[in-house]
Amino acid sequence: MAKWTESKPDPDFSQVLAPDGTVDGDAPVDEETMLRMYETMKVSRRYDEKTLSLQRRGEISILSRSWGEEAIPVGSAAALEEGDWCFPTYRQTPSKLYWGGPLDRSLAGLMGHEPETIEEHLPVPDEEALPVNFSPVYIPLASNVTNAVGSAMADKFEDEDAVTLSYIGDGSSSQGDFYEALNFAGVFDAPAVTICHNNQWAISVPAHRQTAAETFAQKAEAAGIPHERVDGNDVFAVYEATKRAVDRARAGEGPTLLECVTYRVDDHNTADDAGAYRDESQQAFWAERDPVDRLEAYLRSADLIDDAAIEAIEEDADERVEAAVDRAREVPADDPARIFDNHLQSESWNERHQREELRAEQRGENPFTDFTGEGL
Repeated sequence: MAKWTESKPDPDFSQVLAPDGTVDGDAPVDEETMLRMYETMKVSRRYDEKTLSLQRRGEISILSRSWGEEAIPVGSAAALEEGDWCFPTYRQTPSKLYWGGPLDRSLAGLMGHEPETIEEHLPVPDEEALPVNFSPVYIPLASNVTNAVGSAMADKFEDEDAVTLSYIGDGSSSQGDFYEALNFAGVFDAPAVTICHNNQWAISVPAHRQTAAETFAQKAEAAGIPHERVDGNDVFAVYEATKRAVDRARAGEGPTLLECVTYRVDDHNTADDAGAYRDESQQAFWAERDPVDRLEAYLRSADLIDDAAIEAIEEDADERVEAAVDRAREVPADDPARIFDNHLQSESWNERHQREELRAEQRGENPFTDFTGEGL
């Protein structure tokens, strides 16, 4: 199989933190926020390492990691405020970790447990509820953007002072849901910020083979929405651009699309082998722009961390992840019938039928005996 080569993106994007960790001027966030960003990235890296080992041992079936793209979810999440909403996909776990999202619940979900079972066995007390509202992680492509814009429109109609943030991949921006969501957001001035992870690859297809558009940001023009292009490996630039967009939305000035330019250093997921189709000659270029190393270099130069502090942060991340794995493993096996919980307000005939089919299968009988809703 011939291997694809990505087209290196034009560096016509905003940047604050240079690849060597230097900043021209002042950092856009205070010291506490910088350290929180760094600690979140470190926890995310440890989480990614641990979940990969769990997948290799068969405790997790499939996994998509945030490795190398952490600046986008962390920088953007830091621009939100209490009461705002976030609609992530599978590559933005660090956005929830930034706001204190429990690792054990995320791990239990990856282990295949139903949300209802997780809620019962790993409850979060009301006083520990996250200040930002997070939807469940979306797997279907682009559907989270339509839901996010709908949520933002509802907040606007109810005069709520909330902003909704959602994420999409560069490949997913070819989905109809994406265009429909942007169109509604533009027409109704929805307080919605959409972030496109342009990591150069839609599984095995490079960005320049997905679209004839010069940038993914310009896809917003057809919807009449402002757009901006940002260095996605620069956590400060992502924060600044998202903050501008969030402030615009909160002021009633409508939605924004941000394209964060990064690179998928990892396989698409654990069922993928990028080495089979991808020319890896650009790996060294992107390794020099690693978002964690860049922020760490800046924090060192500003005397905010040193070797001892980094070691302490890494030890804390390791302990938190290991403890979360232990708690997640204690969640008991799910009752398969829980799949029907909380889907509909009342029970329909076809749901009763499906429940009977499940029971028949659990008894070792042929479940496909009746498709009319009668006779079971």
